[in-house]
Amino acid sequence: MGTPNTPTLRDVATAAGVAVSTVSYALNGKGRVDAATRARVQNVADQLGYTANRAAQNLRSGRTATLGLMLPAPAELSSAEYLNFDWYGRVATSATQAAFHADHSLLLLPSMKDPNGLRRIPMDGVIVVDPMSQDPRIDVLQKIRIPSVAIGPATSDYFGYNACPDLVSTTETLLNHLAELGATNIFVLAAGPDSEWTRATTNAYVAWCHVRGMRARVSNPLGVQSGAGTVEQLVRAAYVSTYDALTSENPPDAIVSLILGCAPAAARAALDLGLSIPGDILIAQDIDEPALTVSDPPITAYDFFPEEQARVAVDALLALIGGTEPPTRGHTHSELRIRASTDRTVAT
Repeated sequence: MGTPNTPTLRDVATAAGVAVSTVSYALNGKGRVDAATRARVQNVADQLGYTANRAAQNLRSGRTATLGLMLPAPAELSSAEYLNFDWYGRVATSATQAAFHADHSLLLLPSMKDPNGLRRIPMDGVIVVDPMSQDPRIDVLQKIRIPSVAIGPATSDYFGYNACPDLVSTTETLLNHLAELGATNIFVLAAGPDSEWTRATTNAYVAWCHVRGMRARVSNPLGVQSGAGTVEQLVRAAYVSTYDALTSENPPDAIVSLILGCAPAAARAALDLGLSIPGDILIAQDIDEPALTVSDPPITAYDFFPEEQARVAVDALLALIGGTEPPTRGHTHSELRIRASTDRTVAT
């Protein structure tokens, strides 16, 4: 029941000179209401300041108008740690805005030791960011039949849709860029095999090396090294791994980080050894972030437009929730940002 100053459906019906049911159909876009009547009812509702009771609508439809956002598996960094990375923060912000514009709220799902806790959270669908190959939470989502889409590669059958750039093409383009500069011994910093994103890019790197008769060199999984449970520890692990590679009997001539935040650590290791960038060693990262633009030197990386991926994912999820097919799937945009770390024309 509304307050005395809150217009009701009956108030709109009286002012428009139609039945209450006609007002309901006109405002909900349902029923056989001609266009002129629908427009007149909407105009009267706007003039009176009528707004639908969302709680009542959700109760009738059995929906919550709430979407969930799931960051990578809790076995790695916590949700709070992931949000320290600009890329995840931009995804979360853009997904929230896209959901809001569609009259939905978005809930950042917490890390939880017991994935069955998801059963207690009322939501209509879930966006899974950077799916992990061994994530028990995704198994729970499938069992309770909550629609889900992925931001990033999704090789499993769990997702009705995924928003992702063409990681094979982007990886090959980045490696070709390094090869054109003379790189023949490229060392890759990888988080580990659990991330579908890391798996896809690492596999593309290995295939690229195989075609060219080069030996693939991938670091030990930094994300599962002892103590690498925070951003700072992960960055430290990247520094140590790079330092060890550069002081080995066969030092690389290029390093590519597949981990957010770790290319600057690789650059520091090289500089601490007295190497010049890009003269002695080339440094690049697969995903761009603001820290790369202020690194010494600025570091080459791919802009994967996380805002676009988030909007595409929200639109696809809302379509699935509504029982319709999402738009035709295609790769999201990407653009290589070449900076001083791989640009010898600006080397001093």
